[in-house]
Amino acid sequence: MLYPLLFTPVYKDYIWGGGRIARHFHRDPPSGKVAESWEISCHPDGMSRVENGPLKGKTLHALFEENRGELMGKDAGLTEFPLLLKLIDAHDNLSVQVHPSKGRKAKTECWVILDTQKDSVVYAGLKKHCSEEEVIEKLSSKEILSLMNTLPVKKDEVVFIPKGRLHAIGSGCLIFEIQQTSNTTYRVYDWERGRELHLEEAKKALLYADSDNPLIPPKLIDETPYYSQTELIRTPFFIVEKWILKGTQKWEKRENQCEFLFCLEGENSLVPVGRSCLIPAKCDSITMETEKTTLIRVYF
Repeated sequence: MLYPLLFTPVYKDYIWGGGRIARHFHRDPPSGKVAESWEISCHPDGMSRVENGPLKGKTLHALFEENRGELMGKDAGLTEFPLLLKLIDAHDNLSVQVHPSKGRKAKTECWVILDTQKDSVVYAGLKKHCSEEEVIEKLSSKEILSLMNTLPVKKDEVVFIPKGRLHAIGSGCLIFEIQQTSNTTYRVYDWERGRELHLEEAKKALLYADSDNPLIPPKLIDETPYYSQTELIRTPFFIVEKWILKGTQKWEKRENQCEFLFCLEGENSLVPVGRSCLIPAKCDSITMETEKTTLIRVYF
């Protein structure tokens, strides 16, 4: 029988990162810029290792291969671990980019906004009445921003980035990202920083008629004196909910299915504030001891 698993974060020092992950979540990462913290990952570019209990030091890949039934439950037939959870600190603008829309590297993701600075924005999708020719003409220059939705964002908002959607995270955003397991990005504009662009690949992946609203409104599912359950987003690849627990209670895990928890605020007995936990499909029942805590729950 497995147990709730914590993982050692894997930090990434991309050029646009800052120091807010360390400050905001009271962590001690390596010195220098920290752009991302891969919280739960089975990707070879940043493999998670168990941090707690008898399985300490074991990789998530090894767990998936050796204990797939107990770990995944009804999804034990998966050939690859499906999701990657990460924190993103955009001290500077991220590149304008698109993810592959087909094949094993395809990636759909969403952003839960944890914090922003004054005038923080994200860029997501295209404005209406943009032709394919217009987009391609402006793809590798700052002019591409004039064709994109520029969205002021604030804490607790959720932005949907389906595969093929042109997007960029603006400076000042602190984000919890849920994504399919892929680490392939096609950059089209990089704010004159000189990094490699991937224009031909991007042209093939882009959704040129993408003018849907990327901001997803929350949907209250249930509210009692003891908890509230709000659906933040539902996609074919993952569902994300926000839970507020008011007092110690049993955690009603989804039956025969693994799930992920990220603690936004409030001490509890399962997952530290600002950390992520994987609850295996097969594990003992869980009592969440807390006065009040706010959690993000992810499942698929």
